[in-house]
Amino acid sequence: MTTRSSENPIEVLLVEDNPADARLTEEILKDSEYAVNFSVVEDGEAAMTYLRRQGEHAYTARPDLVLLDLNLPRKSGQEVLAEMNEDSNLRNIPVMILTGTAAEQSLLFSYNIPPSRFCRKPIDVPRFDAVVGQLDALSERPLVMGTPPAARQAASSGGGRKWWWPFGR
Repeated sequence: MTTRSSENPIEVLLVEDNPADARLTEEILKDSEYAVNFSVVEDGEAAMTYLRRQGEHAYTARPDLVLLDLNLPRKSGQEVLAEMNEDSNLRNIPVMILTGTAAEQSLLFSYNIPPSRFCRKPIDVPRFDAVVGQLDALSERPLVMGTPPAARQAASSGGGRKWWWPFGR
Protein backbone atom coordinates (compact mmCIF):
# COMPACT_ATOMS: atom_id res chain seq x y z
CA MET A 1 0.00 0.00 0.00
CA THR A 2 1.44 3.37 -0.98
CA THR A 3 0.98 6.57 0.93
CA ARG A 4 1.34 10.05 -0.47
CA SER A 5 3.83 11.84 1.77
CA SER A 6 4.80 15.48 1.48
CA GLU A 7 7.58 14.82 4.01
CA ASN A 8 9.45 12.61 1.56
CA PRO A 9 8.57 13.81 -1.96
CA ILE A 10 10.01 12.33 -5.12
CA GLU A 11 12.47 14.69 -6.80
CA VAL A 12 11.63 14.82 -10.52
CA LEU A 13 13.63 16.77 -13.08
CA LEU A 14 11.78 17.48 -16.32
CA VAL A 15 13.99 18.42 -19.25
CA GLU A 16 11.57 20.00 -21.72
CA ASP A 17 12.03 23.00 -24.00
CA ASN A 18 8.33 23.57 -24.69
CA PRO A 19 6.81 25.61 -21.81
CA ALA A 20 3.28 24.40 -22.62
CA ASP A 21 4.38 20.74 -22.47
CA ALA A 22 6.22 21.41 -19.21
CA ARG A 23 3.14 23.01 -17.63
CA LEU A 24 0.91 20.20 -18.88
CA THR A 25 3.26 17.55 -17.45
CA GLU A 26 3.36 19.33 -14.10
CA GLU A 27 -0.45 19.57 -14.02
CA ILE A 28 -0.87 15.92 -14.96
CA LEU A 29 1.55 14.78 -12.26
CA LYS A 30 -0.44 16.63 -9.60
CA ASP A 31 -2.87 13.69 -9.89
CA SER A 32 -0.14 11.18 -9.04
CA GLU A 33 -0.52 9.17 -5.86
CA TYR A 34 2.99 10.33 -4.94
CA ALA A 35 4.15 13.68 -3.62
CA VAL A 36 6.45 15.22 -6.24
CA ASN A 37 8.97 18.06 -6.11
CA PHE A 38 9.04 19.13 -9.72
CA SER A 39 11.94 21.03 -11.34
CA VAL A 40 12.16 22.04 -15.00
CA VAL A 41 15.10 22.96 -17.22
CA GLU A 42 14.69 23.92 -20.87
CA ASP A 43 17.71 22.48 -22.67
CA GLY A 44 20.36 19.78 -22.52
CA GLU A 45 23.13 22.04 -21.24
CA ALA A 46 20.94 23.27 -18.40
CA ALA A 47 20.08 19.65 -17.61
CA MET A 48 23.74 18.74 -17.20
CA THR A 49 24.40 21.84 -15.07
CA TYR A 50 21.45 20.85 -12.87
CA LEU A 51 22.46 17.20 -12.63
CA ARG A 52 26.07 18.08 -11.81
CA ARG A 53 24.85 20.66 -9.27
CA GLN A 54 26.84 23.48 -10.77
CA GLY A 55 26.22 27.23 -10.69
CA GLU A 56 22.73 28.17 -9.57
CA HIS A 57 21.95 24.47 -9.01
CA ALA A 58 24.78 23.87 -6.52
CA TYR A 59 22.37 23.18 -3.67
CA THR A 60 19.53 21.46 -5.51
CA ALA A 61 18.47 17.97 -4.54
CA ARG A 62 19.61 15.10 -6.72
CA PRO A 63 16.64 13.96 -8.81
CA ASP A 64 15.13 10.55 -8.14
CA LEU A 65 13.85 10.48 -11.72
CA VAL A 66 14.56 12.44 -14.91
CA LEU A 67 11.83 12.91 -17.52
CA LEU A 68 13.78 13.69 -20.68
CA ASP A 69 12.59 15.05 -24.02
CA LEU A 70 14.83 13.96 -26.91
CA ASN A 71 14.58 17.09 -29.07
CA LEU A 72 16.28 19.81 -27.06
CA PRO A 73 18.20 22.96 -27.96
CA ARG A 74 21.91 23.39 -27.19
CA LYS A 75 22.38 19.69 -26.36
CA SER A 76 20.08 16.87 -27.47
CA GLY A 77 18.44 14.32 -25.20
CA GLN A 78 20.73 11.67 -26.69
CA GLU A 79 23.78 13.76 -25.72
CA VAL A 80 22.41 14.19 -22.20
CA LEU A 81 21.96 10.42 -21.92
CA ALA A 82 25.50 9.79 -23.18
CA GLU A 83 26.99 12.26 -20.67
CA MET A 84 24.96 10.78 -17.83
CA ASN A 85 26.20 7.32 -18.79
CA GLU A 86 29.83 8.49 -18.72
CA ASP A 87 29.50 10.14 -15.29
CA SER A 88 29.66 7.69 -12.38
CA ASN A 89 27.68 10.14 -10.23
CA LEU A 90 24.81 10.31 -12.73
CA ARG A 91 24.60 6.97 -14.52
CA ASN A 92 22.28 5.37 -11.96
CA ILE A 93 19.67 8.12 -12.01
CA PRO A 94 16.66 6.62 -13.77
CA VAL A 95 15.54 8.36 -16.94
CA MET A 96 12.16 8.08 -18.62
CA ILE A 97 12.38 9.27 -22.20
CA LEU A 98 9.47 11.41 -23.38
CA THR A 99 8.69 11.13 -27.07
CA GLY A 100 6.54 13.43 -29.12
CA THR A 101 6.41 11.57 -32.40
CA ALA A 102 6.18 8.09 -33.87
CA ALA A 103 9.59 8.70 -35.50
CA GLU A 104 11.18 9.15 -32.07
CA GLN A 105 9.51 5.95 -30.89
CA SER A 106 10.92 4.13 -33.93
CA LEU A 107 14.38 5.44 -33.06
CA LEU A 108 14.05 4.08 -29.53
CA PHE A 109 12.91 0.70 -30.87
CA SER A 110 15.96 0.66 -33.17
CA TYR A 111 18.17 0.93 -30.07
CA ASN A 112 16.26 -2.02 -28.55
CA ILE A 113 14.81 0.16 -25.81
CA PRO A 114 11.59 -1.53 -24.67
CA PRO A 115 8.37 0.52 -24.77
CA SER A 116 8.13 0.38 -20.97
CA ARG A 117 11.14 2.72 -20.79
CA PHE A 118 9.69 5.61 -22.73
CA CYS A 119 6.39 7.44 -22.81
CA ARG A 120 4.60 9.36 -25.53
CA LYS A 121 3.78 12.93 -24.52
CA PRO A 122 1.73 13.90 -22.67
CA ILE A 123 2.75 11.57 -19.86
CA ASP A 124 -0.04 9.67 -18.14
CA VAL A 125 -0.40 9.30 -14.38
CA PRO A 126 -0.73 5.48 -14.21
CA ARG A 127 2.51 5.05 -16.15
CA PHE A 128 4.31 7.62 -13.99
CA ASP A 129 3.04 5.95 -10.81
CA ALA A 130 4.21 2.54 -12.07
CA VAL A 131 7.69 3.94 -12.74
CA VAL A 132 7.85 5.52 -9.29
CA GLY A 133 6.69 2.26 -7.69
CA GLN A 134 9.57 0.40 -9.36
CA LEU A 135 11.97 3.19 -8.48
CA ASP A 136 10.90 3.05 -4.84
CA ALA A 137 11.64 -0.66 -4.64
CA LEU A 138 15.24 0.01 -5.70
CA SER A 139 15.84 3.19 -3.74
CA GLU A 140 18.35 3.47 -0.94
CA ARG A 141 15.87 5.71 0.84
CA PRO A 142 12.17 4.94 0.84
CA LEU A 143 10.28 7.15 -1.59
CA VAL A 144 6.93 5.84 -0.47
CA MET A 145 6.02 5.38 3.16
CA GLY A 146 5.65 1.74 4.13
CA THR A 147 8.09 0.11 1.70
CA PRO A 148 10.01 -2.42 3.80
CA PRO A 149 13.83 -2.05 3.65
CA ALA A 150 14.18 -5.78 2.90
CA ALA A 151 12.08 -5.36 -0.25
CA ARG A 152 14.26 -2.47 -1.40
CA GLN A 153 17.44 -4.46 -0.72
CA ALA A 154 16.14 -7.56 -2.48
CA ALA A 155 15.10 -5.53 -5.51
CA SER A 156 18.41 -3.70 -5.75
CA SER A 157 20.64 -6.76 -5.36
CA GLY A 158 20.35 -7.56 -9.07
CA GLY A 159 23.08 -5.07 -10.00
CA GLY A 160 23.83 -4.19 -13.58
CA ARG A 161 21.95 -0.89 -13.51
CA LYS A 162 21.99 1.15 -16.66
CA TRP A 163 21.95 4.91 -17.08
CA TRP A 164 18.64 5.13 -18.82
CA TRP A 165 16.61 2.81 -16.65
CA PRO A 166 17.96 0.99 -13.62
CA PHE A 167 15.34 -1.71 -13.26
CA GLY A 168 14.84 -4.96 -15.12
CA ARG A 169 12.67 -5.52 -18.15
